[in-house]
Amino acid sequence: MEGTEDNNTFSRNIDQWNTPEILKFIHLSDIDAYEAVSAAMEQITEATEKIVERLDDGGRVIYAGAGTSGRLAAQDVAELWPTYGIGSTLFDYIIAGGREAISHSVEGAEDSLQESVDLLKQKGLGKNDVVFGITASGTTPFVLSALEYARSVGALSVGMTNNRCRPVEEIAKIAIVLNTGPEVIQGSTRMKAGTSQKMVLSMISTAVAIKLGYTHRNTMSNMGAWYNQKLQRRAVKMVVQEFGVSEADARKLLEDHSYRIAEVFSLLSRKKG
Repeated sequence: MEGTEDNNTFSRNIDQWNTPEILKFIHLSDIDAYEAVSAAMEQITEATEKIVERLDDGGRVIYAGAGTSGRLAAQDVAELWPTYGIGSTLFDYIIAGGREAISHSVEGAEDSLQESVDLLKQKGLGKNDVVFGITASGTTPFVLSALEYARSVGALSVGMTNNRCRPVEEIAKIAIVLNTGPEVIQGSTRMKAGTSQKMVLSMISTAVAIKLGYTHRNTMSNMGAWYNQKLQRRAVKMVVQEFGVSEADARKLLEDHSYRIAEVFSLLSRKKG
């Protein structure tokens, strides 16, 4: 399969198609993202298990990315706290161009070799940590230097790319190659490449949360249910389903524990046992 920067011959005349044809082609093209993830399951599994080991030893995962890849990393980190109660002590990120780059493109920032090293030093990167570099091209200097610095301090380096035979594979201890091929619009890696990256980040962080005990069975027992009424209703439903108590009793217990679901689960599990 060709690389992300190559021209997609199948969408060559897409500007002449009608709207349903364009949308159908974009939709079906995402099959490439699914298949690319399937082909990399061995490396994804290895990375997940090594991350769990590092976090068990007091380490953190620090994502490093630029552009779309960096914003996907920031999104994954942001969603882990309300979902599992996992904060930056376990998952964090650095992005080329700083926090401004989350909402606005900061062109040229990805070419810096020093910025990522400085940011990792500021975060006190240590040997128990993991630097997870994400680069669709596999050549982004910001990401490559982050992985090199990780290796220099003994941290685990994991690299994820959408192109084969790129420098990131040589630098990273574990390389996840998602060979998604040419984009519908040439070089627009926010499409298939970004979709595959989002899939892998969600898979790994979710699996890590499960293995570290941040769920009870398949429920979000550590989510921040105090944030809004929707989450409070979800928490009540979880307690009712898991322990067979009435909605009124479930709500009362959750209110008494400030909607800290894990505490309620622990209390009811002891009573049940």
